[in-house]
Amino acid sequence: MKLVLYLLVILFCGACTSRETNEKWQNRRANIVNVKDDVKEIDTDDVLIGAVAQPYMCGEYLAVIDYKSFDKLVHVFDKHTFKHILSLGDIGQGPTEIAVIGSIAWNEKEHDLYVTDNGQRKILRYNLDSLLNDSLYAPTVKLKFGNVPFPDDYYYINDTLSYGSFVETSISSFKQTSGKWNMITGEAELIDYVHPADKKKRVAFAVSPRNNTLVECNRRYDLISLYNLNGELQCNVYGPNWDKNGDGKEHFADAAICGDKIVVSYTGEDWNHNDGAKILHVFNIAGDYLKTLDIGRRINRLCCDEENKRIIMNLDDEYQFAYLDLEKYISN
Repeated sequence: MKLVLYLLVILFCGACTSRETNEKWQNRRANIVNVKDDVKEIDTDDVLIGAVAQPYMCGEYLAVIDYKSFDKLVHVFDKHTFKHILSLGDIGQGPTEIAVIGSIAWNEKEHDLYVTDNGQRKILRYNLDSLLNDSLYAPTVKLKFGNVPFPDDYYYINDTLSYGSFVETSISSFKQTSGKWNMITGEAELIDYVHPADKKKRVAFAVSPRNNTLVECNRRYDLISLYNLNGELQCNVYGPNWDKNGDGKEHFADAAICGDKIVVSYTGEDWNHNDGAKILHVFNIAGDYLKTLDIGRRINRLCCDEENKRIIMNLDDEYQFAYLDLEKYISN
């Protein structure tokens, strides 16, 4: 009988350890800091950018996609001073034009900016050094991707390895998931895992090769899933608004990894009637909650400038673009 009880205790403890390793439950995220007064406006000079814009950090540059532009679609700034350097990307159906802009990615080694044209299903290559030195420079076609799976957003490592967020569609479903992508072969290795409560994944994606971490922050559930770079699930993080049946709310809107911290914009309001995300939740790289930064303004999109320890934001506010110095809030 003692042996049986001993074995039961071992099995029970093993189950507890497994649960702790693979699931984290956060019943409160109440360490809230009001940082509205520390949000600093970014002056884009005379560059007019539409309300719907996406910032990207590209080496020494801050690149901004202007989805509503009638002229140049991408604007490039010095990330340290925010001085405008150049604009690129002509709208059109031509071989060096962009019909429907998607995302951009940065090749640090070559100083190439890759711009996805979802309309013509191609990627254009802009070499920034050549652009700065040759007024007649024209981009070249990096890739035509046809009907193969292609990431709607991705982080470029090299031509055979990128990490991205993919959209899978069929007649009756729409699912978003992350994975690896080989630009040369077109092969995509997608994450198999789908949480049992969410058969139609909608996620905000972020990746950190340095930390061997890929993050999926769920838009429809208070759920964060952490993977290693092989796509193996490390942990599910459940927040205080978790409801396995869904609660009709929008949860995580955008995500970035800054050093060893995960920073995500969070809404937590009715999906169809809300004022958008106005707070940033901050977690360590293992998914443990640290604090909440109350921006006090609606956050459309964001990216992280790790070198300057800043979050760059596109806002729906009197400030269209702004930054927040993170060091005093998340250095510990």
